Amino acid sequence: MKKVISILFASLLFGASAHAGGMIGVKYGNGDLEGTQNAYTAGSTTYNAQTQSEDHEFAAVFAEVSIGDSPVSLGVEYIPFTATVTVDGNSSDSHLELSEHTTIYALLSHGIGEGSVYFKAGYAMADIGNVKANYDGTTINSHDGDLEGPMVGVGVQSGSLGDAGIVARAEVTLTDYDDVSVTTTSNGSSSVKKTADAELTTFTISLSKQF
Repeated sequence: MKKVISILFASLLFGASAHAGGMIGVKYGNGDLEGTQNAYTAGSTTYNAQTQSEDHEFAAVFAEVSIGDSPVSLGVEYIPFTATVTVDGNSSDSHLELSEHTTIYALLSHGIGEGSVYFKAGYAMADIGNVKANYDGTTINSHDGDLEGPMVGVGVQSGSLGDAGIVARAEVTLTDYDDVSVTTTSNGSSSVKKTADAELTTFTISLSKQF
């Protein structure tokens, strides 16, 4: 995935800076990740589903290229940080790490006064690593390596701030990730498959330069 991300992001950065109708920018905000461990059975015992949430500030960079004279742009957003996510509500430090979080999207805008409102839809991808389950008698046998799913969002964009082509945005997005699974030795069984799903809600502001 890392190679694909690098190629896509470099291509859009070049396109945004080399052609009119493109932009590059930075964004900052808060993300709330809600994860649900689905019910599972180990031996003769069924364990109920559990839901936990975690929110944190984050930053990202993005680039967009307009499609001709249409109100449609294509973009890619990249979070250049690794996030440690706690996956249980107990006192242990069981966790996983998410990295290389990238979203590829299309954006449809509609002008209002000097600014615009927009709708965006795309697909998000992230790498899963360093999965730890620090319970007595629990061993991670295997786990999925990717977290991915569709994203939708809405936002408002200002008109140009001064003569430098800088614009501001306020935006909310929702990403509905696909199920991920992990197989453990736990709960008295040598092979227990556990699955979980997650949703990420973000509220951000951004500044970008148009070209």
